Amino acid sequence: MTRILATIGALLVLTACGGNQQPSVNAAKVLRDGAAAMAHLSTVSATLKLTKGIVSIKGFALVNAKTSVRLPADSDTTYTVKQQDFLFSLEVVISGGHVYLHAPFTTFQEQTGAAAAAFPDMAKLFDSSTGLPAMIPAGTSPRYISTDKVDGKSAYQVATSYTAEQVHGLLSELTSAGPVNARVWVGVSDHLIRKAVLDGAFGDGGKEAAVEVDITGFNSTINIASPTP
Repeated sequence: MTRILATIGALLVLTACGGNQQPSVNAAKVLRDGAAAMAHLSTVSATLKLTKGIVSIKGFALVNAKTSVRLPADSDTTYTVKQQDFLFSLEVVISGGHVYLHAPFTTFQEQTGAAAAAFPDMAKLFDSSTGLPAMIPAGTSPRYISTDKVDGKSAYQVATSYTAEQVHGLLSELTSAGPVNARVWVGVSDHLIRKAVLDGAFGDGGKEAAVEVDITGFNSTINIASPTP
């Protein structure tokens, strides 16, 4: 009996000393490191998927978007949108300060004025002074959640929240009726932000919506050329 009690005691001590406990992770530092790493990108790709609510673009309900960005200001983005039960794609190329739209059954057409402004400038999402690198470290009360695999890489998952003003500053088309909750996955070794999930009242009419953003193609070769309208 004495030996059994001693064994149980030893196991309890080992558990208390760390056994299966998660390592101590400074969530605020994880976000700062992620922002610093993203600030040095020259090219990047991202996929955005709407998982809750309705967010409209050009009057159509957004389903998902895929973008390739060459910083500081060029991007090629394909939006999959829905009208009733009909799905179709809108490709938007922003290059050299010009905006070109490729809608179904048409060729590329240059957009100007309000028509050009209707499409988000995806390069701004990664701008070092106003985009993710600037916003990510400014989250409220960041906390470490877990260490996960994202695209085969180990990443710290951190939960935080952002004000409506911060989200609007990220992309002017994002307008929220209140704070936005976020989960951000930051690479353990390279500190690159590999995934983010945003949940808040930024859907149409200030209703709840959620988007998942997967980020890849860091500093890969990306060719974005101005199309001939």
